[in-house]
Amino acid sequence: MRLQGKTVIVTGAGQTDGEGIGNGRATAVLFAREGANLILANRSMASLEGTLEQIRLEGFDAECHVTDVSREEDCKALIDAVAEKHGRIDVLHNNVGIAPSDGDTAKLDLDTWNSVFDVNLTGAMLLSKHVLPVMREQGNGVITHVSSTVAIMSLPIIAYKTSKMALNEFTRWLAYENAPHNIRCNVLMLGFIDTPMAIEGYHKATGKPRDELREKRDQKVPMRRQGTAWETAEVALFLASDQSSYITGAVLPMDGGLHTRQGW
Repeated sequence: MRLQGKTVIVTGAGQTDGEGIGNGRATAVLFAREGANLILANRSMASLEGTLEQIRLEGFDAECHVTDVSREEDCKALIDAVAEKHGRIDVLHNNVGIAPSDGDTAKLDLDTWNSVFDVNLTGAMLLSKHVLPVMREQGNGVITHVSSTVAIMSLPIIAYKTSKMALNEFTRWLAYENAPHNIRCNVLMLGFIDTPMAIEGYHKATGKPRDELREKRDQKVPMRRQGTAWETAEVALFLASDQSSYITGAVLPMDGGLHTRQGW
């Protein structure tokens, strides 16, 4: 098993209500199957319990921590608790992200803008800030932040787009800075993935049937289909495992070729 004996934190391990499974939940389940000593973090305990239930149904277990990554005290408390109990942290997989609609710079709401950056970018910084001393002390570690192909596309999700592009560059800096400590830092840049967060969000915003939304999203992808959360989880596992031991500073698209249409 590729994560046997490794202490792994997955943030954003819950998911939005809706059909199917989200990226964070699928990643947590796959990490459990691969032997991880698993710690799940999310802003909602109810959502975490849904993930934990699925993990236990497969005969595994995990710890749960309610964590708002936009709050430094929450990030510090999470890292401190895991390090104190387990003595090390091998992998931090940060799946947190929010993407409210905005659509016109002239109409941007400052509170919404700040909220998106607090969660998507500052949260990643705070988690990294507090886990790095643990990983540096032990002489190794893996940090994966989840971004989006929206970062390099012109779509009217302005705060989300900008925060994810900044996250890409922040993680590249982390990789450069921490390579001498044998800490690998990469970005998993997702395209259109068929998850409750994606489909339910657009369904609520537009009122359009879910199947119609899925078909339209499928047609935007060069491979003519969306990805699945299980495909996301497999790539996350690769980045977390020793199979990617010489990869750091990568911004890895998992998007069915969507980024190839943007000239990036």
